[in-house]
Parts: sequence; C-alpha cells; structure tokens
Amino acid sequence: MKYLYHGSVTQNIKTLEPRKRFTPNGEINYSAIYATPSIGFAVCHSFPWSTNEGVDLSIEDGKIKMVIPKDLEGRLLVPISVYKIEDTNFELTKEESTGYTWHSIKPAGILEEIQYKNVLEAMKEKQCGN
Repeated sequence: MKYLYHGSVTQNIKTLEPRKRFTPNGEINYSAIYATPSIGFAVCHSFPWSTNEGVDLSIEDGKIKMVIPKDLEGRLLVPISVYKIEDTNFELTKEESTGYTWHSIKPAGILEEIQYKNVLEAMKEKQCGN
C-alpha cells in the first residue's frame, strides 16, 4: 500500500490534523486521523453517523454495504471531499472489524482532493451502498 483516503464534509483541507471523535468500538481514546485504502470506504465515512443511530457499514464479498435509516438520508445530500494521503505514519486499526481502517497520530499532508456534489453521488460512483 502506498496511499490512503480520508473522507470529510470539510473541503479544501491542506493538512489533516489528528482529532478525537467516534472510534471503532469506542476503544481508541486519543486524537488520530482515520484513513482507508478504499476510496469507497472513505466516502462512507465522509459524513457524520454512528451505529447507535442505526447505520450499518460492512464488507460483504469484497463489496462495501451501507444501510442508512430513512430519517438520516438528508445527511447524504451534503458536499464532501475525499483526500488522498501517503500511508506514512499510519497503522492498521485492529479495533475496527472490517480491516479497512488505518490511523495515525501525526498530521498528514494532502496529495489530492476529490470533491463530490454530495455523498449520494460519491456512493454511486464508487459503487457502495445498500
């Protein structure tokens, strides 16, 4: 692996900084940047959601599956960006069950930004969803 991807509702970021937020199984209690080798998986993590709200993200037969409750579908209409970064300083996040999440506690410079009109458009292009 050489590159990872990070999805965000914030556009035009120049450097990703470690932040403390929802983490896999609530087991990581420090600030970090989360990224993935899959652009589609980054798209699915580009907007705010949690499993407590009924969102389910899984990998089935190598395909990304995401189930979003109807009352949260409005969150899919916001613009997003997916940032390409080098995998330097990142390690596999063992607490996350899909094996698609990596993290770093050091800032990461952006190599490329891919902007999307909204999450739905990005999910369709990257063939992920339910």
